[in-house]
Amino acid sequence: MREFAEPFRSGWRQVAQVRDVLYDGISAFQHLQVLDTVPFRRMLVLDDATQTSEADEYIYHEMLVHVPMMAHPDPKRVLVIGGGDGGALRRVLEYPVTKATMVEIDGEVVRVSRDLLPEIAGDAFERPNAELIIGDGVKYLRETEEQFDVILVDSTDPVGPAVDLFGESFYRDARRALGDTGIIVTQSGSPLVMLDELQDAVALMRRVFPVVKTYLCNIPLYPGVLWSFTAASMTLDPSAVNPATIAARLQANGYPTGWYTPAIHQAAFALPNFLAAALEMQAPDDPPALTVPLSGE
Repeated sequence: MREFAEPFRSGWRQVAQVRDVLYDGISAFQHLQVLDTVPFRRMLVLDDATQTSEADEYIYHEMLVHVPMMAHPDPKRVLVIGGGDGGALRRVLEYPVTKATMVEIDGEVVRVSRDLLPEIAGDAFERPNAELIIGDGVKYLRETEEQFDVILVDSTDPVGPAVDLFGESFYRDARRALGDTGIIVTQSGSPLVMLDELQDAVALMRRVFPVVKTYLCNIPLYPGVLWSFTAASMTLDPSAVNPATIAARLQANGYPTGWYTPAIHQAAFALPNFLAAALEMQAPDDPPALTVPLSGE
């Protein structure tokens, strides 16, 4: 049985056994693969980096989407940048949104995902309040005159076609499109093996937004397993949502979750001491931080 492994990150690499290669092709932007693996079932890989899988996609997508959607009291207009597999769009549409716009730069990712990973998106692309745009999300946000309540950046790592999604000008465009009452969330990598990328993202967002909060979950598919997201807003604090409010809104939506709960929402913002110190979020009465583990040489 063959194997798949991402490149090393800070000396760390995970390996999955592969039953079959279901798709292997080159788009205008990147190398696409869909692998049938033993631990994760079908898995999407872009430029040798794992993106999502049938086995654990719900963890990533629920934490990317539900945390900011619950932070906003009444999200009606949502923008998803990236997310070609459709998993983020699917969770957005669990809310009574007026319109969910998804801008994905690589149409091949959408096509291949709909063909070989249909369970991840479900019927999201067919929903009447969903709009799919194949195009550059950075350019779209820079040029659009629309206002959004929530912006979700469901991107690859800050390399290749995704690099501009992690720049200060992008966040300034997001601030304009969100106004004072919106919120943006981006995946921000593993604090164990990609700490520099997380610190850079937080620093850039702090230049633009007064409220910046990082939160965590565990995603077996990704390097380091411990994964981060960072949210930013002019006014909304996603860590301050009442658990009873979350429970009531989940019940009203009527869609079961596999990972996300009111308690997990709260707990996700409790950062370990090394990370709080690395992001300069350490409380004055906290004990001194320990050395950051697995941060590379």
